[in-house]
Amino acid sequence: MVGNIYFIHMPYSDFKTVKARPVLVFKRIDKDDVLILPLTSNLKRDGIIITNGDIEDGSIKKDSVVIVPKLTAIDSSLIIGSTFIASLKKDSFEKVKSELCLRLEC
Repeated sequence: MVGNIYFIHMPYSDFKTVKARPVLVFKRIDKDDVLILPLTSNLKRDGIIITNGDIEDGSIKKDSVVIVPKLTAIDSSLIIGSTFIASLKKDSFEKVKSELCLRLEC
């Protein structure tokens, strides 16, 4: 699950409405919750650009940006049954982790 990209129904910050979008599972917090990072095909967004060269299994339709500053905790049930898109190569996932740590001033 961690390092995988799924297409989920992502809640907006008001948790009243949802938008279908791809997300990268960043970390499993516990059996019920995971941390995710949204993806966008808008390459002008701030974050880490990923291409199919960063993918180990599966594929993405367009080059995308992992929106690194937008780390969100969600219930893992939103992932279960969602559409698997791809999994990142280990070095690509490490690049995302490093960038997130830099942004969060770890």
